[in-house]
Amino acid sequence: MPTITIEQSGCRACNLCVEICPTEVFEMDASDDFAKVVRQDDCIGCTSCMYLCPSRCLTVTEYKPQRPFYRLEENTALVSKFLQRKTLGEELTDADYEEALRDVSKRLSALSDSMVDTMGRGQKALGRQSGGIAAVHLPEIYECATLEEILDRLQLRFRHSFAFEPQIIDGGDQIVFKFGHCALKTVVSESGQKQGDGALCIVFHEYLAGLLGAFTKRQYMIELLNAGSACELKFEARK
Repeated sequence: MPTITIEQSGCRACNLCVEICPTEVFEMDASDDFAKVVRQDDCIGCTSCMYLCPSRCLTVTEYKPQRPFYRLEENTALVSKFLQRKTLGEELTDADYEEALRDVSKRLSALSDSMVDTMGRGQKALGRQSGGIAAVHLPEIYECATLEEILDRLQLRFRHSFAFEPQIIDGGDQIVFKFGHCALKTVVSESGQKQGDGALCIVFHEYLAGLLGAFTKRQYMIELLNAGSACELKFEARK
């Protein structure tokens, strides 16, 4: 059974764990002003509270992570064949995509402003941690035996939004991504930020570093080699 531990000295009483928990495991202690675990046995081990906690004072142990195989494209294709109908993504029109892009652009711009106002330099840590969390939703990449296979899979996964060509240097100590297409380019430009240096760009770069780190078990430093119509990003493994 999952076990939840809260370090009370670190709790900010933000109430996020109370709000996110689908089984109402938590309550706020009004007298001491911190979150408490009041229904431990109802915990299903989704770990939403642990990932959402801004002060990282909440941990969930003794749970069994579920690998989200529904994310695999091969499985999606199999289900589509079984149901004898197209997936919803295949039924979308160009107009649908344009409308979605306008909507997402506005939301991402607002998110970018909020991150800068509330987190400052903390946006880098947010991006890198997000990459590590997102890695569990790409279970097929954990099966890759080599760095080349990992990068091939990442290319396949991001091909519609972030088309890039990877270059492996020094046996994998350095990796350079050359972007031919980036979905953030339009969003960043329209928001008045500089391509490559905008808040969304920085968070995305750190996100990629978090993904790579999760799959290769290494930590990477980031260097922006070129920004503009074709950005180049270098990841250098810490030694």
